[in-house]
Amino acid sequence: MRRPVLVVCLAVSGLMAGQQMLNPILPPLAREFGFSEFALGSVWAVGGAGVVLVSPFWGRRSATWGHRPVLLVSLGGAMAGLLAFAVFAQLGLSGALAVPVLFTGVLLARGVLFGLAWAATPVTAQSYIADVTDGPAERVRGMAMFGAAQGLALAVGPALGGLLSLTGNLLVPIYAAPVILAVIAAVIAFALPKPPKRTAVVTAEVSPFDRRLWPFLAIGLGLYLALAIVLMTVGFLVQDRLGLATAETGRVTSLVMLAGAGMITLVQIVAVPRLNWAPLRLIRVGAVVMTGGMLVVAAGTSGVLLGAGVAVLGAGMGFATPGFMSAPTLLATREEQGAVAGLMGSSSALAFMGGPLVGTGLYEISPVVPYVAGAVLLAGLTAFAFTGVPGAEPAKEPVAP
Repeated sequence: MRRPVLVVCLAVSGLMAGQQMLNPILPPLAREFGFSEFALGSVWAVGGAGVVLVSPFWGRRSATWGHRPVLLVSLGGAMAGLLAFAVFAQLGLSGALAVPVLFTGVLLARGVLFGLAWAATPVTAQSYIADVTDGPAERVRGMAMFGAAQGLALAVGPALGGLLSLTGNLLVPIYAAPVILAVIAAVIAFALPKPPKRTAVVTAEVSPFDRRLWPFLAIGLGLYLALAIVLMTVGFLVQDRLGLATAETGRVTSLVMLAGAGMITLVQIVAVPRLNWAPLRLIRVGAVVMTGGMLVVAAGTSGVLLGAGVAVLGAGMGFATPGFMSAPTLLATREEQGAVAGLMGSSSALAFMGGPLVGTGLYEISPVVPYVAGAVLLAGLTAFAFTGVPGAEPAKEPVAP
């Protein structure tokens, strides 16, 4: 199980690292373009909306086309979207485009094209992991590796983006991201093994309101929404609370995001496999820890406190992610795995569609408001996880006559 899961997680990590390289520099870059906070949030939201719309489609295609072709289409499309965004960014910094034209170009490249292509990789990876793992313990370990790949990307991406921004040219990380995706696509093309052959099944549709699944989909949506609020506004928060210039903001934001992403990775690589907790326990512990981290971010007045708060938030997400990712796959039958992966992808994407709009909209009211709202949301999710969520027992496959 370990080798194929590692290879497919490489695709997830590479795609997200390419994306996260840009996130620390986007808030100060948007201000250079003349965009408002809410305008940048709209670009992120459109990308999330694209993921919501097409994740179920990609989940089904992974079952019919095969995992490798879908991953290659995803990485190729994402690379094209980031290259187009790099061109628009260069034109915008040179003053060659009026702000409305520049905003439209960025929206289409970074929002629409990148979002539609990006959507395929996470759902295909989850479907692949579900296909090559058996039983609760192995499934949780596989999903923990998936979560660790995301956490590693959240750590490496901002750090690499901040390092490249030391050149003094904010365009360097933007052009480097598509190159990373091209390398990852080459690795996937030659190194991803096919899942073991199983008895052919007909892909089944699953409703997001299925009573087995909706509590975990709702929790995943809420936790990702809280995380998105922080990730999409922390660049503005760092610049405004610390009074930094554009270039320095990108570097400090990278360090703050690195603290959170490092904890996500550490928890999922070191703690989760050794604790061997059930999915629901992972969710409960993660929700409690995330609530504490959000409160620290809300109160933080220095770079150290902001980094510490985001680190605690990341630790909580590190516990919760393998819990709410593995629980639905354990409750679903093999015929439903592709559809469940699509629903899970849509749930997280919906959060990253609403998070930028909610976060930047609340930020324009007051910098502290998004984080207070996030803490309230996380406290409510914690209460729900302890009182309203059933345990996750493996689904019984139909017995052949």
